[in-house]
Amino acid sequence: MKHSFNLMQKQKTIWGKYEGKAAQIIRCEGGYCALQMEHLPGGWLIRQEKKAEIAAQLIVDQSTAVQSLSDAQIYQTGRSAVLHILPAMPPKPVVLRSNKKVSIRPHQTLRIYLAVPLYIQLYYKQVENDNLLCDYETERLSDTWFGEPDSGTPAFTVGSRFGLQPEELAVQQHEIIVPVNIHNASTQLLDLQRLLIHVELMNLYQLGDKLVADMGTIEFKGQEQVGHVNFSTDKALHGTNPTLIGKARQTANRNILGHSFHFIKQMTQL
Repeated sequence: MKHSFNLMQKQKTIWGKYEGKAAQIIRCEGGYCALQMEHLPGGWLIRQEKKAEIAAQLIVDQSTAVQSLSDAQIYQTGRSAVLHILPAMPPKPVVLRSNKKVSIRPHQTLRIYLAVPLYIQLYYKQVENDNLLCDYETERLSDTWFGEPDSGTPAFTVGSRFGLQPEELAVQQHEIIVPVNIHNASTQLLDLQRLLIHVELMNLYQLGDKLVADMGTIEFKGQEQVGHVNFSTDKALHGTNPTLIGKARQTANRNILGHSFHFIKQMTQL
């Protein structure tokens, strides 16, 4: 069953370009992360606070400063007062561990959805790699290792939460919906156990009031063969011209051929 989001209702996005003004604070909150930013003549003061409780909603606003950010970190960036606040995927792949019995018969495709906490990126002047000031997690993900000790992949774990429809996830404001197609192109039965997803290769789109990643398509050709992994938009899901709100952390080599074999091998172990 395919799902499409409500694209008719346009939402004003909080992400994008802000201009620092004298005696004003830009505030950004999401998940367990709270940021305060103040422009100086030659740069920015940025203070991060890790909250004990999750923020009720994801917000970015600008208001008159009522207290000093004297304990904030100083970033010397030059004269520009422009600050770009953008969402991003985690910097490493994520591992989904299935706690359900999921089997995919030969030549069948299963679509699943998972939720991944976003990162908040701050760029000064313009959105270029050299202008990235800092990168903040909105929720701490545990480190894990996927694969063999000498040839595996460092990753984050996102536990066992996934759904066959995005509504099943009850996605929170600071989470990104990640759609994944798993295609069994072999003659073998494919049992889903642990799944490595290269979210750092996915673009982010604003669809209604949700952030949705590229569709990841993972192909299984058999135990002894390499499968493809690629990322793209899906017209039925993303619409015809989805609003790109955050680019992939790695823009090169978004079609993977060798890395998928180990994940398939792990996924199909009994």
